[in-house]
Amino acid sequence: LTTLKNCIYSLSGVPCQHVSRAVDVTSVKKAVTQSVWSVCSECLKERVMCDGEPSGPFDVLLCLKCGFQGCNQSDGQHSVKHFQAAHSEPHCIVISLSTWKVWCHECNEELSTHCNKKALAQMVDFLQKHSAKAPSGSSSKIIKIRGETESSDLIKGRIPVSSTLVPVKGLSNLGNTCFFNAVMQNLAQTHLMNDLITEIKEKGSKLKICPSAETNLDPLVVTLPSPEPLTSAMFLFLHSMKEAGKGPISPKILFNQMCQKAPRFKGYQQQDSQELLHYLLDAMRVEETKRIKAGILKAFNNPTEKTADDDTKRQVKAYGKEGVKMNFVDRIFVGELTNTIMCEECEHISTVKEAFIDLSLPIIEERVRTNSALIVYDHSEISDGSNLDSSNDADSEASESESHSRQTVNNSCSDAVSSENYISVKSDSGHNKNKDLNHSDTFTTKEQSDITLGSKDLVKEKPVVSQNPQIAFQSLSSTYVPCAKECSIQSCLYQFTSVELLMGNNKLLCENCTEKKTKASKKDIYFCARKQMLISALPPVVILHLKRFHQAGMTLRKVNRHVDFPLVLDLAPFCSASCKNIVAGEKVLYSLYGIVEHSGSMRGGHYTAYVKIRAPPKKQDYRKHVMGKLSVLLSLKEATGGLPGQWVYVSDTHVQAVPESRVLNSQAYLLFYEELL
Repeated sequence: LTTLKNCIYSLSGVPCQHVSRAVDVTSVKKAVTQSVWSVCSECLKERVMCDGEPSGPFDVLLCLKCGFQGCNQSDGQHSVKHFQAAHSEPHCIVISLSTWKVWCHECNEELSTHCNKKALAQMVDFLQKHSAKAPSGSSSKIIKIRGETESSDLIKGRIPVSSTLVPVKGLSNLGNTCFFNAVMQNLAQTHLMNDLITEIKEKGSKLKICPSAETNLDPLVVTLPSPEPLTSAMFLFLHSMKEAGKGPISPKILFNQMCQKAPRFKGYQQQDSQELLHYLLDAMRVEETKRIKAGILKAFNNPTEKTADDDTKRQVKAYGKEGVKMNFVDRIFVGELTNTIMCEECEHISTVKEAFIDLSLPIIEERVRTNSALIVYDHSEISDGSNLDSSNDADSEASESESHSRQTVNNSCSDAVSSENYISVKSDSGHNKNKDLNHSDTFTTKEQSDITLGSKDLVKEKPVVSQNPQIAFQSLSSTYVPCAKECSIQSCLYQFTSVELLMGNNKLLCENCTEKKTKASKKDIYFCARKQMLISALPPVVILHLKRFHQAGMTLRKVNRHVDFPLVLDLAPFCSASCKNIVAGEKVLYSLYGIVEHSGSMRGGHYTAYVKIRAPPKKQDYRKHVMGKLSVLLSLKEATGGLPGQWVYVSDTHVQAVPESRVLNSQAYLLFYEELL
């Protein structure tokens, strides 16, 4: 768990006058060692139970005067009732056992340890240590809902290993490793990952490689050597999460292997979940690519540059090109984006394809500079093609205020604006020639075999020139248009895939126009251009990353604004018309199954997870669930419930069944969607 002291240092305020009388370290230590950890004492007494264990999804608050643990559920509110009861001394200060925030009921505000007495900081340290070594299963007591016998059994590991359903078990915190635990809970519930990694878990596993037709080569079955250390540790971890038996379990072996690959995660420092996810998947991808290449070389008796003839080299290269794409990371998580740029003057079009392992989405549009002022364009505020509403600084926490100043698009590019539903505008006076956007310099070439799927290096293929501007910016289905002031995953995707008009400082240095018009002077000429990013290939699992952390001057700040997200997401409006393996006009449905949530501030916070226990998704099952008949399809607006299952909240070792409503109200940082087959 991330230390509460860091989590609340960023809060300002004055010392609470109640701390000296409402905090008793000795009494709390005695109480927590004699009671069931993270269980509402009153719910336990009232026997709000099913099969011998308490039920109901809620947070537990601990009184820092006496150690009483009470819930905050709407029906019981046992924590508040305990505070309101008659006491000789105040019992007004409590701490949440899921978010680790301290609250004073009398002051009605959150407390900071740095401006209060040492007793408060001592209490935090003790409770964190106690939570880490709480008896196995004690933090998972409040997990059962009446009528949900199967789901509760799954949470507690009471199912056969052969079941397609994966139970949820708590993970021990190894020292500020909540960022790691939250990601691992989501990967443990990724069905395809469990399946594919099981197929290649041992030495001698077979892999069939089918090269492209133009090579005129037959399929090749290769024998793989033993998995590399990180991949082996991942398999053992997934197996331990799936096997019968209660949690929590320790992810120490897997985490240590991860730190061997990426030493930056050592040292008990606070880390970022998205960065961890990138490093983890990339490292396993490198291991599996090495393993596949070794299998191919062995099939050809391990040739070298000196011993191999030209035909052998050709075959090894062809099989290698296809083989490296067959690692389980690429098959599950890697998709493709197509970046299209068109010169407004000559309509010369250049496209480049880039691989992605997740999509990083802005919550509010970043600042852009115009001829007259520095403004922020929020696409959800656009009312027509020529007038754009600007919003206030996106970096302010939970900022909802909007300004009403408007910026009119330059008349010279008005035709380009009106030709699209909505186009974001980037302009500035003059040309910054150190940042030219010409076709060849912008789109550097990398071979497929050299790709690195990290946050900094993405696959880029050679630019492809198209001569048909009518379809260059066409999506798979009609454009999604956000409502006014909408802040949702769809509006974020809309911003990400909107056509941008490059003006002023961002004008395009078009080589085609320059070659035609300046043969004598050889002077560079800049023109307005249109640019758009669309999805051109979708993986089975799509990970969406909400960019909550932004640079604000010399400091980083967090955007706490809530972003709505659907349980079933249609990605068709954000895919190119040429998207691979998808028929135009059809919905492209993905079902939500996991969330990484970040609570707190930049200086200190805590990562938790929401995961859904469910059977592997099938489109026909989804339609049957929402309609009762396969012959009738329901629109997404009406059918938003997704597949049946049980949502579970996990905070390190704390595991708790929760209703769908709580999931939808979470402050999502990473969202895991799986394809409805």
